[in-house]
Amino acid sequence: MFNWVWDLLYGISKSIFSIIDGLLSCANMLCGIEPIKYQGTEMDFMTFLLRNKNIFYGFIGAVMVGIVLVVIFAVFAIIRSISSEKENMTPAQIYIKVGKTLLTFIFIPAAMAILIYFTNVLMQTLYKTTLGGSPDGLGRFLAGAFGQGARKGGIPENFYLSSEFDYTSTSSMKDYVNLKEYDFFFSWIGGIAILLALASSLLMFVDRAISIVILFIAAPISLSTAVIDDGQRFKLWRDQFLVKFLTGYGCIIGLNIYALVIAAITSDNLIFFENGTINNLMKIAIIVGGAVSMNRLMALVGNLVSQGAGSNELRDNAIATAQAKGIMTRALFAPFKATRSAANFVRDSRQFGFGSAVGQRLGFNTDRSYGKMSNIQKAQTHQNLVESEKYKRSLGDKNNKKVESAIQGPNNGGGGGNGGAGAAIGGSKNINPQGKGNANNNIGNKMIEMNILDKNGKKKE
Repeated sequence: MFNWVWDLLYGISKSIFSIIDGLLSCANMLCGIEPIKYQGTEMDFMTFLLRNKNIFYGFIGAVMVGIVLVVIFAVFAIIRSISSEKENMTPAQIYIKVGKTLLTFIFIPAAMAILIYFTNVLMQTLYKTTLGGSPDGLGRFLAGAFGQGARKGGIPENFYLSSEFDYTSTSSMKDYVNLKEYDFFFSWIGGIAILLALASSLLMFVDRAISIVILFIAAPISLSTAVIDDGQRFKLWRDQFLVKFLTGYGCIIGLNIYALVIAAITSDNLIFFENGTINNLMKIAIIVGGAVSMNRLMALVGNLVSQGAGSNELRDNAIATAQAKGIMTRALFAPFKATRSAANFVRDSRQFGFGSAVGQRLGFNTDRSYGKMSNIQKAQTHQNLVESEKYKRSLGDKNNKKVESAIQGPNNGGGGGNGGAGAAIGGSKNINPQGKGNANNNIGNKMIEMNILDKNGKKKE
C-alpha cells in the first residue's frame, strides 16, 4: 500500500547520485581524466587548449619578447661581470647560458605536452582504482553501497557492478534490494556532502585551466631572467605550474577516496556505540567532517609540490569562491533592481522633470538639490492650498449650521429644554413646558442666561 513512499524516497537518492555523476564528468573533463572530442579526435582538455592556434600565437609572441629580454639581460650580465671583481661568471659562461635559454624556449611546448600526457595516464589509473570497482562513475557505487543492508537473499555484495544493474531505474533497483530497508538517510547526507564539495571544486577546475594557459604563454618571459638570476624566476614558474596542474587531480581522487570512506562508515557491521542513536550521530559526524575537509585536499597536494604553495592556493580559491558568490547574488537580483530603478526613474521624471531625474542618476546637483520646486510640485502645492481652504470653509459652514440649529430648535417645538428656549426666541406658540432636556448642555446654559423675549417682542421682567 505504501510502496510509493519508498519509490519516492529512492527517487530523491538516485537524483542526487545522477547529479554527482554529471558534475564529476564535468570535473574529469576539465582535469583531463575523461577525453573530449575535437574535430572527431579524442584528446584531453588541456592538450586542446595548448594546441589552439590562437593560444599558440600568444606563446610565439611571448617567445619574441623573451628573446629580446634575454639579449638585454645578457648585455647587462656581461657589463656586470666585467665591472665587478666578485662576479664569478665570465662572458663565455654567459653566452652558454643564453644559448641554453634560447633552446629551452623551443622545448617548452613539447615538455608540457609530454608532462600532461603521462600525468593523465597515471591519474586515470589511480582514478579508476578509487571508484570502488564501478565502471562508469561514482553514482553506481554509491547506490550499491547504501543498499548493502537491504540486499535480497542470494544477491552478492558487488551487485552494483553487474552490467544489468541500473541505479537510475527504480524497478531495476527493486530486483536487487528491498527499498523499505534502503539507507535513505545516510545516502542523502553523504550525497549532499559530495555535491557541495564538487560544486565548490568546479570553480577551481576552471581557474586551473585558465591559469595553466597563462603560465604556458608567460613561460618564455619567466625563463628569460635565467641569465641574471640563475633561474630563480623560472623555478617560481615551475612550482606554480605543478601546483595548478596537480591540485585538480588531487581533488578528483580525493572525492573518490571520500566516497570509499563513506561506504565503509555507513556499513551496518561497523558499531561505534551500542546505542543506535549515538552510533548514527558518530557516523554523521565523520561524514560531515570529511565533507568540510574536502576543500583542504587542494592545500595538501599543493604543499607536497612546494612548501606553502598549497595553502596559498587554498586561500586564493576561497577568495575567488566568495567573489563568485557575490557575482551570482548580484546577477540573481539584477533584474529586480533594474525594474525597480526604471520604475523609480519614471516616477522621478514625472515629479521633478526628466532633466532633474537624469542629473540625479549621474550624480550631478540639480535644482532639486537646492530645494527648488518643479512646475508639477508648484501645481501640487497650489492644489493642496485650494483643497485646504475648501476644507476649512466646509468646517465653518457646518459649525454655523450647528449653532443656528441649536438656537432655533426643532420645528415641532418638542424635545426638552433646548427646544423650549428656541421656541421662545423664535416666537413659536407651541411651547412644551414639560420638556426638561439636558440641563448640563452648554448651549442650554447660555440660553437660560439670555433675556428671553415674550410674544410682543418686549423684554421679560
